[in-house]
Amino acid sequence: MPEQTQPTSGKDRRSRYTGPAALVAVFMLSTVLGGIGYFELTPSEKTCISCHEIIVAYEQSTNSVHRDVSCKECHGHSADSMHAVRENAKRIFYHLTETRHDNIRLSEEQVVRITQACRDCHEREFAHWQQSGHGTNYAGIFLDAKHNRTEQPADQCLLCHGMFFEGKMADLLTPLDTKGPWSFKKPETATRPVIPCLACHQLHAHGQPFRRAAVVQARASAGTNQPAFRRDTLAFYVRQEGAHFAIDDLAVPKIVDRGRAVKVATDPRQRLCTQCHAPNAYGEAGTGDDRTPTGVHEGLSCAACHAPHSNDARAACALCHPARSSCGLDVRTMDTTFRARASKHNIHTMRCLDCHPTGVPKRASQASH
Repeated sequence: MPEQTQPTSGKDRRSRYTGPAALVAVFMLSTVLGGIGYFELTPSEKTCISCHEIIVAYEQSTNSVHRDVSCKECHGHSADSMHAVRENAKRIFYHLTETRHDNIRLSEEQVVRITQACRDCHEREFAHWQQSGHGTNYAGIFLDAKHNRTEQPADQCLLCHGMFFEGKMADLLTPLDTKGPWSFKKPETATRPVIPCLACHQLHAHGQPFRRAAVVQARASAGTNQPAFRRDTLAFYVRQEGAHFAIDDLAVPKIVDRGRAVKVATDPRQRLCTQCHAPNAYGEAGTGDDRTPTGVHEGLSCAACHAPHSNDARAACALCHPARSSCGLDVRTMDTTFRARASKHNIHTMRCLDCHPTGVPKRASQASH
């Protein structure tokens, strides 16, 4: 008679399969921990550029103003969160599944992380930006009921607000009409910065590390407060191209005021502002979001009055007035939008005749003779 075998108990079956499973789990855990340890302890030139897709960005960074900053300081450490591990896993997946590797772009999530990393080195600039109108978030722009009732949300909005958003307006907001009420399709989008640092700054821009003393000396030699040298860190991010364009390479806009050509400042920083604060297709001053100075301030640069990052202009008048005021009065007390937003005299477009409709009076020094 054949030998009868004893039935295998549940405990024996579990031990038979849990042994190999435990080994696999230990192997996987060791691999992950080993990979994180290697990434954290090994220099960037042996980790980040081990993928040929990253070599171009790395070579740009080694010739940039941030050449002394480790890749990990801006793009994250594995030890900080699982973000870097997840991103590296995605790179491996795309490397194996895609044939084109020259179109790598930062995701909006990565851009937000870099914006937070900027604060570690640029605390003052970050604080000024955060308090300015440019420091607002998606909710502050796209849930503005008054604006949405006036102008329907459209893809065009993303050219200046939400440049790095991955998708169209239909993927961001609902409904796309002027009735509302409006809400985000992904609630977490509401708190994201709508104009992050990388909207106006290029992280891997070519140039020398910034030295404030050298900048002051260069400006003094040029006899102006405008930049005396090329600085590619200031660059406008064009959403359609997925690339930055340095402000020195941007064209000086052609603005007209009732058919007359307006004198526009050649300051490269002005060109950056006018990418978003732009007139209509005909270049008419004051249309659209245009703020090009006309009237008594024609020819001045935005940067002549607005402080960088904060855009604060409260100290601007004292730079020229009342020493250069034709009236000899303290211009800060005049009825302009500088003093009160409700004023009918816009500081960007005001003329002498706005306050003196019967003619501009002579200066006090001239009247005495």
